[in-house]
Amino acid sequence: MRPSIWARLLLPGVIAVTLAVGVGACGSDDTKATPPPATDVETASQAACSLFTAADATALFGKPAQPKADDQPKSVASQCIYESAALDGQLLQFRIFDNDRYYSKDLVADGKPIKHLASKAYIDANGPGGIVDLQFVRDGKVYALAYSNSSGDAATRAAKVEALARTINGRL
Repeated sequence: MRPSIWARLLLPGVIAVTLAVGVGACGSDDTKATPPPATDVETASQAACSLFTAADATALFGKPAQPKADDQPKSVASQCIYESAALDGQLLQFRIFDNDRYYSKDLVADGKPIKHLASKAYIDANGPGGIVDLQFVRDGKVYALAYSNSSGDAATRAAKVEALARTINGRL
């Protein structure tokens, strides 16, 4: 019995596809795998820097800001830290916590409530070590800003830190 014309035309194609799939499935060490798409974890870790930029820090510092690498505490979902390029010790840290239990107003004796900023917020212009400490809660997450400098007058920039928090809240 002689194979039909369709069998003669399709059979080589089916064999070629089968071989290609089989060889591709086995792979080899010489081939480069396509990197997986960005995961939610990678996106989450970049969230802080998408909300708080070098331009924001530069405006607060009054001098160019540069990113500062720092270990991210396990409790922090995302963080972005900038320091002044000058030797004036200006540092601005922005951290996002995925749970509102990290809201620390009850632990801050001098924290003053901030009205009309997310669901709740406070600022302590004279926080521990002379830092300006600000936190606000929105959609169950805590957004925290901490500003310090080596001149010890961080409190003079508390209003600018609050304005920055409002800007970040507007970007959410």
